[in-house]
Amino acid sequence: MISIIPFYAALLGLLYVYLSVATVSRRKKVLVALGDGGDKLLHKKMRAHGNFQEYVPIALILIGCFEYLGAFSWLIHILGMCLFTGRILHAFGVSMAHEKLVFRVSGMGLTFLSILISCFGILYFQLIQGI
Repeated sequence: MISIIPFYAALLGLLYVYLSVATVSRRKKVLVALGDGGDKLLHKKMRAHGNFQEYVPIALILIGCFEYLGAFSWLIHILGMCLFTGRILHAFGVSMAHEKLVFRVSGMGLTFLSILISCFGILYFQLIQGI
């Protein structure tokens, strides 16, 4: 069986590079090397990038563990799509000059959903089927 999670890891890696470039570009534009220099848009881009760094690694690890333990392929695809879509929505919402909270909240909801379903799936495999 071919692993599914590397596909979503690659998509998320591309999104990570995009967020990194967006932050660096804004830094160059406003001539700020460290911190946000009081620039609100740079701060927003930094938070979109930082939030991605905070949530994506643990989510990918959990989805990958769930896949390894034998979760249905279709479920791993759903979790990967939830995570990827959630990260796009969150980054879009946070990065906007005039933020629309619905994007940020939806993005975090999808991210949390992918993490929670993976956690419960792993616990199911380990506690119920492992007995």
